[in-house]
Order: sequence, then C-alpha cells, then structure tokens
Amino acid sequence: MTIQRHWSLGAKLLMVGAPFLLLIFMATIATLWVSWQLDGGAAAVNEAGRMRMQSYRMSLSIGTRETSQLPDQSAEFDRSLATLRQGDPDRPLFVPWDTDTDQRFAVIESDWTAYQARWILANPTSYDELRADTVAFASHIDDFVNSIEVHIAQWTALLHLLQMSMLASVMVGASVLLYTGYLFVLEPVGQLKQAIEKIQKGNFDARVERVSSDELGTLADGFNGMAEHLQSMYKNLEAKVAEKTLLLKEKSDRLESLYEVTALVAKATSLDALAQDFTKSLAKISHADGVALRWSNQGGQRHLMLAAHGLPADMIDGEQCIYTGDCFCGSVTPDSDLRIIPIRDESSAPMQHCLKAGFETVMTLPVRLHEHLMGEVDLFYHARISPTPAERSLLEALSSHLASGMENLRLNALEKEAAVSQERHLLARELHDSIAQSL
Repeated sequence: MTIQRHWSLGAKLLMVGAPFLLLIFMATIATLWVSWQLDGGAAAVNEAGRMRMQSYRMSLSIGTRETSQLPDQSAEFDRSLATLRQGDPDRPLFVPWDTDTDQRFAVIESDWTAYQARWILANPTSYDELRADTVAFASHIDDFVNSIEVHIAQWTALLHLLQMSMLASVMVGASVLLYTGYLFVLEPVGQLKQAIEKIQKGNFDARVERVSSDELGTLADGFNGMAEHLQSMYKNLEAKVAEKTLLLKEKSDRLESLYEVTALVAKATSLDALAQDFTKSLAKISHADGVALRWSNQGGQRHLMLAAHGLPADMIDGEQCIYTGDCFCGSVTPDSDLRIIPIRDESSAPMQHCLKAGFETVMTLPVRLHEHLMGEVDLFYHARISPTPAERSLLEALSSHLASGMENLRLNALEKEAAVSQERHLLARELHDSIAQSL
C-alpha cells in the first residue's frame, strides 16, 4: 500500500533552502578555520621575527662586551623557541608543521645550541667570527619564516576560494529561493488574486487549479468551494428573480386584460358589438388561433354563434346553430368548468369542422351568471395546450365579466322596452282622452 506524503509549504521551502544553508554553514566553518590558521601562522612569523631581532641584540651585547643582559636575552630566546615548538592557542600562535618546516626549526635549535655554547656560555677571546655566525643564524631563522609564509600563502588562496564559493553559493541559493518562492507562493497567490478579481466582476465560473497539496492547495480548494457556493446562490437568486418577474408579468398581464375587457364591457352599446370585440380581445389575451362565442337557450340544448374570430368561413357557416352532441362545442352545463378537449382523440363527433381546419385542441369555457348558464366561449388551437392555474383563473374571470356585460345589456334593453311601453301607454291614454273630449 502506497502512502502519499503531503508536504507543507514550509517543508518545501526548507527542503530547497536547507542544502544551500548547509553549504554556506560548512563554508563559513572552513573560512573561520582558515582564518584561524592564518592568524596562528602570522603570529608565528612575528615570533620568529622577534627571535631574529633577539639574535642581533645578543650579538651586539657580546660585541660591545656588555654581557649583563645576556642571561635575560638568552632566556627570552629560549621562551620564543618553546612557544614556537608548543604553540599558544590563546593568541593564537602555532607553526604549520610539515617536514620542511620541522627540519628548518631543527636547524635553528642546533644553531642556537652552538651559538649559545660558543658565544654566551664560554668566554670568547676573539670576536672576528661573531658577525658571520650571527648572520648565518639569522638566515636560518629567515628560512624558517619563509617556510611558514609558504603555508600562509596557501591558506590565503584557500580563503579566497572559500569566499568566492560562499558568494557563488549565496547568489545561487538566493536565485533558487526566489524561483521556488515564485513557483510555490507568488504564482498560486497571483492565480488566486486573478480569480478573486473575476468573482468581483461577476464571473462566478472562475476557479483556481490546485497544483500542490500544501496550504496554498488547501486554500485553492476552499476558494473553489466558495466560488461554487456563490455561483449556486447566484443561480438560485437569478431563478427566483426570473420566477418573481414572470409572476409579476403574469399579474400585470392579467390586470391589463381584465382592465381591457372591463373597459370593453363598459362602453359596449349592443350585444353584437360586445361579442365581436370580446372575441378579438380574448384571442389576443389567450393566444388562441380561433375564438367562438355562443349563446345558449334556456334549456341549454341549442347554441347560437354570436361572434367568431380566426375561424374558417365554412366552419362559421356550418356551426351558426348547433345542438348539444353535434360537436365538441355546446356541451357545457351550468355546473361545468373549463374543459380542454384534444380534437384528434375525439374523432367520433358528428361534426368534423375543427379537425378539417387543422385544430389540435379546443377549450370550452362556460359563460354563466349566478349559476345561470348564458352560453360558452370556445378557444381553438393548432397545437396541444395545457393552461396554467393562473391562465384558467384569468379566463374564468373574463367570462364572468362577459356575463356581467351581457346581463347589463339585457337589463338596459328591458329598461328601454319598459320606457317605450310606458310612453306608448301614455300616448294611447292621451289619445283616448282627446277623442272623448271631442265627442
């Protein structure tokens, strides 16, 4: 079973920077060690230089016969030899010993023993060779110093090499860290910033590609989840706004339709004008391909077409007066509601005008007032339709307005007829009175 390791951002940066930090740390230690060697070698060169000066001072004391200071000078030279041989870590001071340096130091010790025995411990009678012995002794000290300086030159070259390697390591490490920082941090943050700007501009499809399993990858997953949630909420909000807008439009259209029919009913002066205008308005409101308005007799057996709109002429002529059962139309009852009849599924009807005209659906709507059936409205469609509850309610309200208008026209006609009858009665009475007076 393979276990997938998820590295954090800090671990990745540490893995990239650790080798360079280790390299710089080792180079720093090496530089400090070389510097320490240089300090010790330089101190050894200074101490050897003191020995050369001490040899000249002792030669001067011997040559001038002022030998009172020779014991102290000799002891000081012995201390210098011991310091060079043993080293002094407190200063620091130490000789970079190798075969050549060790041999040259042995020559100095041998020369010092001979020089000390001949010129310091003994009582010389002749001083002619003092200068030559001192110069030879000092030259051997110079050779020892030169052997140390060879090592110092090597350490100096090594120090320069370490410094250059540290500089190169710092530059390479900084470049690598900058690149990895851009790759691991700046680029994902930049992509996240661009996605946020898209979200701010309303583009909720913006997503951030997850390219790592670290904290920025987790942040990308969180951002994508938030964007999906916002997109879902926005879509739901759009759907709700569209739904509310459609509902408001339906209500506005319904009010406009009711106002139109109400105004039509109010200004109608005759049943024929009311029927014609109503069928035209209803065809526009219901988007029907054809409309027929029928008046029913008292028993509801005979149905007379008062007005039609959008129907073929032969259909209008053939259905001017129909009886219940002759067609899909004329089948409403006082207690019936709006009916939807698929014409092709009802091919057994005696009259086939609807089928011949190419209609697929007929909708029959009763026109009644106070449970009294006055007629029906037939809506014809070339396609299969299924009205919504709001559309059903609107059609029923329009039929109710029509019934009220028809009733108002009937009442107005009755009032006019009663007025005419009363006027005729008064004229007849006046004529009778006039005839009676003349007789």
